[in-house]
Amino acid sequence: MLALNDSCCNINLARAMSEEDEQKEQSACKPYPTTSERFIPRYAGPNSDEMTEEQRKIRDAIVASRPRTGLSGPFGPWLAIPQIAQPAQSLGRACRYETSLSFRESELVILLTGAKTKSHAEFDIHQGEALKAGLQMNVISVIPRDGDFSVEAVKSKLVPLLDNHREKQIAIFTAELLDDYKVSDDTYDATKNALGDKDSPLVEITSIAGYYTYVAYTLNVFKIPSK
Repeated sequence: MLALNDSCCNINLARAMSEEDEQKEQSACKPYPTTSERFIPRYAGPNSDEMTEEQRKIRDAIVASRPRTGLSGPFGPWLAIPQIAQPAQSLGRACRYETSLSFRESELVILLTGAKTKSHAEFDIHQGEALKAGLQMNVISVIPRDGDFSVEAVKSKLVPLLDNHREKQIAIFTAELLDDYKVSDDTYDATKNALGDKDSPLVEITSIAGYYTYVAYTLNVFKIPSK
């Protein structure tokens, strides 16, 4: 009888542990609460019936390249100035899809940028993209945001949860760049070493952070919602 009771206890304990692990996994993947969905735009870009032929061509090109999201985000306001919208679209595509960084690494840089620039729309949009890229919610949720953002906060809260030395150095480099507008020699050298002893990935990180700072400024100024 004792053996039977012990067996039942072990089964129940295993089942409880299994349920706990499942709850933890679900919690890790649960989206962080969004804060920008109900923003009311100050300006979402020119109306279709007011667009010039050049604006329509750029709009159509943007929509064709972004069938799921179309003119969402900063593209509406940018479209007011075709000379800005066209190169901004091209730079965004290069920064997002045409670097040597993995999608996961790029999204890490973008989330840090959204956090530092207090762009809730940018952070809300890219937490979903980051989850798809493999960053877990328990990692995303510890990124210090708004007034809490600092290099030391990133190092103490985020870096210990990242998977590898490469990601850790990308996070430190990005945080230092965003917070200090420059990086130290030690950070530059350590990140270069972690990324294959090449300078070009540091150009890519700097470009992604710079481009998405511009995106964040646009979203913030014109109060563009995440959806």
